[in-house]
Amino acid sequence: MSNTSDFTKQLPGISECRQIFKAVAMLDAILMPEWEYRYYSYNAQWDANEQMASMRDGEGDHYFALFDSSNRLIIKGYDKAYASLHKDQLDDVLERVPEVFKTTFLNEPAFMMDQTTFCVWNDKEKNEWTSSQKIADENYPLLQVLVGGAAYYHAWAQEYYEVELELEPIQHVFDMKPLDEQLLQALNPEIELDELEEDIAEIGYPA
Repeated sequence: MSNTSDFTKQLPGISECRQIFKAVAMLDAILMPEWEYRYYSYNAQWDANEQMASMRDGEGDHYFALFDSSNRLIIKGYDKAYASLHKDQLDDVLERVPEVFKTTFLNEPAFMMDQTTFCVWNDKEKNEWTSSQKIADENYPLLQVLVGGAAYYHAWAQEYYEVELELEPIQHVFDMKPLDEQLLQALNPEIELDELEEDIAEIGYPA
């Protein structure tokens, strides 16, 4: 049986996850020109036919998501607070990960597999989310952006970056609409479109 929870049942499909991960990475690139201070990132050329999304909060919490060559998606994350409270429940977090992910995902040093509090995946053919173990919904705060979408990012970004933002331009990016100078003025008047060329290419955001 699949290990699912009320939260994982809310997670969108693979294509929508890809779009959301790209959107938050693009928005972070607009709001924070210095890469090392960004929260979300996306690499559309991670490897041959693979794309990678990540989140790092600078204090230990993180996730890494891999879209593999068969367009499957697997996400592992580490919530430091959860780990400190549930150390005895984390030994088998990765035991049920399917073989297809083991060479491309579990053996990737950059993903810090020794720090994992949850792991979920979606097989394109089945199009359903499975968890490595049945865990409480509160273990998934790092994935709330996949459920809350533009409204969640809007509230989060205002607090994290300490700026006032309108929801409309954020929704524009979540809808994968082309960037223009007017949009940038609404989000960060100190950045120009040509300064984002490398980020747009790395993220694979539509031109």
